[in-house]
Amino acid sequence: MKKYKLTLLGLAFVPWVATAQLLPITQLPDTIVDQLDRSVNRNAERLQELKQQRLIEQQLQKTLAIKAQLLDPLVQLPSVLPILDTRKQLVWNEVEVELGQRAVEREWLLLLSENQWRQVLEVMPALSQYVQTRKNLTSLGVELIKLQVPESLDNKHMLRQQLPELLAPYLSRNFIYQPQIQATEAPVIAPKAAIVPADNNVPAAMCELPISLGMVDTAINPKHSAWPNMAERFALIQQHFLPESIPLSYSHGTAVAGVLAGDSEELVPLLPSLTLYSAGAFYAQNKYQQGATLDSILQALNWLVAQQSRVINMSLTGPDNPVLSEAVTRLIAKEVILVAAAGNGGPAAAPLYPAAYDGVIAVTAVDDSNRLYRWANQGEYIDFAANGVKVLTARADGSIGRESGTSMATPVVSAKVACLLASSPTLTLAQVVQQLQQQAQDLGEPGKDNQYGYGLLTRPLKTGL
Repeated sequence: MKKYKLTLLGLAFVPWVATAQLLPITQLPDTIVDQLDRSVNRNAERLQELKQQRLIEQQLQKTLAIKAQLLDPLVQLPSVLPILDTRKQLVWNEVEVELGQRAVEREWLLLLSENQWRQVLEVMPALSQYVQTRKNLTSLGVELIKLQVPESLDNKHMLRQQLPELLAPYLSRNFIYQPQIQATEAPVIAPKAAIVPADNNVPAAMCELPISLGMVDTAINPKHSAWPNMAERFALIQQHFLPESIPLSYSHGTAVAGVLAGDSEELVPLLPSLTLYSAGAFYAQNKYQQGATLDSILQALNWLVAQQSRVINMSLTGPDNPVLSEAVTRLIAKEVILVAAAGNGGPAAAPLYPAAYDGVIAVTAVDDSNRLYRWANQGEYIDFAANGVKVLTARADGSIGRESGTSMATPVVSAKVACLLASSPTLTLAQVVQQLQQQAQDLGEPGKDNQYGYGLLTRPLKTGL
């Protein structure tokens, strides 16, 4: 009985529920409906924005993934890199120091006159026990003193406290500088038939005048087939500024020389009548990278000035320091024109030196479509651009291949400067820069900008401007 009573009781509520479902819905006021509509629209717009944001994030992730696969301009060097001689004996340790810079372990340089050095010893006679070498840089008018200090003095602040106040600024670590070719780019040797220029598209020389040019770089392979006319139209004079026990590196210097003087079925020289004074200052850090100590660079510059080199190509970069700055100031005073690579640090990188010093012509790189090299430094110090991406040139192993970097653009500008001076030897630095501006094709924003400087310089030299 209880079962049936519960059933009847449940049926008693059915009509009421059915009646409730059939009752008319109360009409909401228009204002509330409008608010609800606006709320729905806002939510729909927000949903669309989120979808767009998600698409942007996905695209960004895709872009970053692609960039992650691009070749890095430099292989990360270890914090301590032993530099060995041909017998595998340690010559020095290259170490990472403040601000991620690299230097020879515990080595410091002073660039002073002989009288200034005597003043230093009067104040701090104990400093003489740390002297490794003293070299008279006659062409620069100073003496280069190299010190190796104990760890307790291996600090700029500590060492400067020991020096007379007026002489303290002439002190620097023995920093390491690097050439500016994309170091990790694998060799790309194109088939000969694919790289021979068409007859109507053979690039002209920068000029046909006899040119004398200096460069600080690695050694150059003198037996490369890219310079068959060494006895007639290309004279290579090399001097090396490394300890004799350190094996020479040839890769970077050969590539730069290939841009300047390479003459073959694949290469057309910028300067077909060239005497090239090559000051070798670089050693191999690994298979792809080279380094040069500030000590070697200063000796190289001193030698080049003694060879009457009015234009010096420096496809290398490194940190600012008072010793290099003083050397550059002295070179400019002697009317020597330095043309330097702007650097491959990337668009957000800090300025690199010597390119960023006042009075040095800083060169960046573009590709064949005048697009800026993706690793090129940017900044107010950029002066000019030149072709420096996938440039066909000589390689140290005797082959012909392609190289990229601001290093490859720099010799184009050096060649143009040298041609200007060959035609008008009395030109000053300011006049040379003014004539270069007249020959430059403006790229980017109108006028001088932080990417291309005054614009693109190409061969040949334009006359009659």
